Amino acid sequence: MVKFGSRRADTPCVNLQRCPYDGTPIEAEAYSGGSFLLTCTTCGAEWEAHNSLVRRLGEPDWDRARVARATADATVESAPPTPA
Repeated sequence: MVKFGSRRADTPCVNLQRCPYDGTPIEAEAYSGGSFLLTCTTCGAEWEAHNSLVRRLGEPDWDRARVARATADATVESAPPTPA
């Protein structure tokens, strides 16, 4: 059960594939005991995942995250429209 503010949301699993701060893919390292270290190579944020628990270990570099997000947004806006 995930709690968002005063509301609750049922979610069966969380699949963390992209950094929530800048949207870039994250890297995962497996450790003994079933733990994983998840790292964003762009902003430096780190999480530890073990079973259903995910906790943040390191803060992101907010300036680098903003630049990466702005670059990604500019790329999407300048891309030609896809044919229907």
